[in-house]
Amino acid sequence: MPVSVFFDFKPLPRGLKPFGARLARAAALGLGKKNARREVNLVFTGGPGIKALNRRFLFKNRLTDVIAFNLPPAPLPGAAWGEIYVCVPVAARQARNMGHCLFTELLVLSVHGALHLAGLDDSTPALRRRMNEKTAALLRRL
Repeated sequence: MPVSVFFDFKPLPRGLKPFGARLARAAALGLGKKNARREVNLVFTGGPGIKALNRRFLFKNRLTDVIAFNLPPAPLPGAAWGEIYVCVPVAARQARNMGHCLFTELLVLSVHGALHLAGLDDSTPALRRRMNEKTAALLRRL
């Protein structure tokens, strides 16, 4: 599965860039076999970047941890089918609160965003629980 990783965040947390391939693999697992040939961009961004996306496309003027977009079909072969934006500062805060490292949280959010692209919803407590269980199961495969 072609998942391209971009780090649009300065300063980038030390030692994060070499883990790009594992983060791409996590997203690929979330997308599943059905979407195996689809191009996806996985973008790690900062607070202002994610807040601007959240305001512009979801009409929420606040930070969030991850946003996923299915893109309209492009006329060019190889054009991205979807994009996943992960907010590194929010992920760092969540990692501290959950008692694990930043890399673990970025893996969780990469899978979570990919599951949204694949069609899963987490708008109710039951759906969120199902998505969290699916995320945990996929992370065990890494």
